[in-house]
Amino acid sequence: MLIKEGTNGDDDVKRKFVILSLVLVCYVFVGCSVSSDESRSISVGAETVTEQDDPIKDISKIEQIFVDEYNTQNDSLKCVGTIVEKLGDKGFVAIDSDNKVDMTNADYLKRFLSSKEYGEHAGILVLQVFYIGLNYIEITTDEGNVSVEQTYYMFHDDQLTKTGHSEFVADYCEYSDEGYLLIEGSWHSPEMYVLTMSEEEVHIALRVDPLDEQCRILCEKYIAPVSYNLNNMFITNWSQDNFNSLDFYDIFERFYKETYGKDCPYTMNDNLSIGNEYEIPAEEFENVIMQYFKASSNDLHTLLRFNADKNIYTFRPRGFDEFDYAEVPYPEVIAYEEDEDGSLTLTVNAVFPDSNTSKLFSHRVTVADIDGHIYYLANEILGEEEPELWWHADRLSDDEWDEYYNEKEDGDEYSWLLPQADHEIFSAEEKKQIEADTLLAATEVWEYYKNITIDESLPSYSWDSCPS
Repeated sequence: MLIKEGTNGDDDVKRKFVILSLVLVCYVFVGCSVSSDESRSISVGAETVTEQDDPIKDISKIEQIFVDEYNTQNDSLKCVGTIVEKLGDKGFVAIDSDNKVDMTNADYLKRFLSSKEYGEHAGILVLQVFYIGLNYIEITTDEGNVSVEQTYYMFHDDQLTKTGHSEFVADYCEYSDEGYLLIEGSWHSPEMYVLTMSEEEVHIALRVDPLDEQCRILCEKYIAPVSYNLNNMFITNWSQDNFNSLDFYDIFERFYKETYGKDCPYTMNDNLSIGNEYEIPAEEFENVIMQYFKASSNDLHTLLRFNADKNIYTFRPRGFDEFDYAEVPYPEVIAYEEDEDGSLTLTVNAVFPDSNTSKLFSHRVTVADIDGHIYYLANEILGEEEPELWWHADRLSDDEWDEYYNEKEDGDEYSWLLPQADHEIFSAEEKKQIEADTLLAATEVWEYYKNITIDESLPSYSWDSCPS
């Protein structure tokens, strides 16, 4: 819908109701757009500029780099890498969003970090490149305190369009032994606050030190395709002599498509209160496992639910309560060595920005590449302490599965997903606070909208009409 000037007494109540909905959504943009008239110094590469000069807000040169690369590249990582490289040629500190290419002009950022350590006033701009856009990260420090301003741009129709903005004071800012700048903070988002009753957390992880290119290649080939999500291949100790701790059901799901050229058809039930069980022919199941592990049929018969009379494996796909959290660590190979038998042993760090660490744990993975065919031979967790795997969910045991699916009380099949009357989400006091916070947010921006009406002849609302 289009907002236009004017008033209409007959529709005043309706107008206020609709505008109240709008102001709650627009509040975040109004709140984040307020800035000081005082000029700030930000380092753009080797050159320091002020906001009045405004070169860091002029994205035309950066935009042209995106245009040129999108029209010539088909590979997304190569496209992003070339954009980062060209931004570096123009003096920018730049890196991709996944830390898969080396940061350009990293020395500038290191000098900034030295200023922070000495309590000096300094600023730096880092351009974080996504395949679909760009994140301007402006970091300033004064007396050791760090402030961060992020502005997001989306690349579409040969243009970089601003899509979001946030500012916060860092609660955590450290340069790790592994060569990462790690930042944590939070900013107030009214929309998220209504849902979570908390500030929006921000975690930034920027690899400052370069990484050996061969390590990157080996990671992309052997480790990253499996990673740490919905499997335990790299988060537990096992070897080809002892597969006891390895979950082959996850491996079956993970490698099914590579083996048969189609998605695994053995999926969870649409009705979340029912657990699916499949009888999979032994040959079909074992073929997937033995494509990547030197496990024998006897190994699998012993470890899994195998029915010798039917020559089948009973397979249960992961259910609703067996999924990992959305945010998980990502692997980074930091060293490798060739073993006497021709296999490779890779040393891998689990990088987890959400825990403010570039080494949540380390592990060594041994792989054999025989004529282009990959076999995983072993995984060893390094260090004496057990890694904290709070994001990971193991599959239900047989007893847990029976209790979860077969012993549920009768009733609505989805009632267990929803809060019941005797289990209130918020207390009476919390409800009053939510109401007060919502009304305060509306009051703060009401002056912007009190003299406008809603033209309902148009079906859509343009975010451009939200005042900045």
